[in-house]
Amino acid sequence: MTQNKPPALSQALEALDKASNRFEFDMSKGIMKADGPEDHARLMEAIQAYKELHGTAPSLQEAMNMGRPDLPQSTAPKRLITRSKKFSEVVALYLEERKLDNKENTRKEKARTYADFADLLGDLEINLFTKAEGVQWKTHDMARGLKANSVNSRIGELNDLFKWAINNGHYTASDKSPVDGLRIGKKSQLASKTQSYEPFTNDELKKIFGTGYLKKFNKPDFYWVPLVALFTGARREELASLKSSNVSTVDGIPSIQIEEGKNQNARRLVPIHPQLMELGFMDYAQHVQGLGAEYLFPYLVDGPNGRGKNVGRQFSNWLGELGIDSPRKVFHSFRHTVITRLHATGANPAHVMQIAGHADEAKGVHFKTYTHDVGLKALADTLGALRYALDFQTLRIEDPRFSKSLHRWKMQNNRSNT
Repeated sequence: MTQNKPPALSQALEALDKASNRFEFDMSKGIMKADGPEDHARLMEAIQAYKELHGTAPSLQEAMNMGRPDLPQSTAPKRLITRSKKFSEVVALYLEERKLDNKENTRKEKARTYADFADLLGDLEINLFTKAEGVQWKTHDMARGLKANSVNSRIGELNDLFKWAINNGHYTASDKSPVDGLRIGKKSQLASKTQSYEPFTNDELKKIFGTGYLKKFNKPDFYWVPLVALFTGARREELASLKSSNVSTVDGIPSIQIEEGKNQNARRLVPIHPQLMELGFMDYAQHVQGLGAEYLFPYLVDGPNGRGKNVGRQFSNWLGELGIDSPRKVFHSFRHTVITRLHATGANPAHVMQIAGHADEAKGVHFKTYTHDVGLKALADTLGALRYALDFQTLRIEDPRFSKSLHRWKMQNNRSNT
């Protein structure tokens, strides 16, 4: 039921309602302006009438709303910002769970991203991070000159964390991640702008593995990693992270078990090419095993991006010295070289995919089904057809086991452990 207002109040409110649309007036801020004495007197009469009834002057918003229909109130419950764990505490819980399905290098990369986020915005309670902080993070990464794919990758890592925190009750400030929707462009758009790496040409391979190779690559890791890549198509980090136990003979076929791949599909057993056997790779692997070394290439050390940094830098410097300076010709070009040349031999696509651990090539469920259990003998035959117009006699070394070099490593390792 609507209450009847006293005539004096009704008149005052009518005057005040008109005044509020004509004057700058807000008693809560001490602002009151009128165009002239007459309008000012009318305004003051309305305010005095209100004060006589309520004992105080109204604020502008209150004065404008009085006497008008009530505005509808939102029925949606307000989300309260409750106390929560610190960002670093949630990160620790998340990374601990990710041990079940993420590779070690993947977890390390995520940990670096989360540390950067906390360094920029503070190790606050996780509920205090909102979309504004997400945008600040993205803007900071772009200002650093990171490419779109790198910015998106880091946003994706944060998005995974916050989604996990929401699902596990650690982030209750919103039902959406604060970096949700912040990706730059669409994946398809970015992919079309990304230049892929190219395989090496015959002339480039002759330069790479020419007479200067033995002098430039005179350590076991430097010597063997590019050669193994040339005959397996394995990624640099896959080779650098090989354990000595990953080289063995399976069903009578010398093989490399690749464990630390880009993803679960990258785990695979690859036959050792006959040319690598002739150069003494199996002898080298058995010698490393005899020394009790954990890694096949013990001179390589762990770094923020894995174990392959030093050999990658050495190879990149070598390409520069040879005048192979195209940004699309890098260590990863070995992978494209192997895949391209295997296809050129007419190899079964399923065999090529199994050798390269290249699940992205699979098209359809039927094709995927027949790529998992390809016999090792069949893979060895397929890989054995891979040929290069290179003089491998010039790449032979007197001691393919690198006995002296590894003996020095063994002595240094023993001293550091005592």
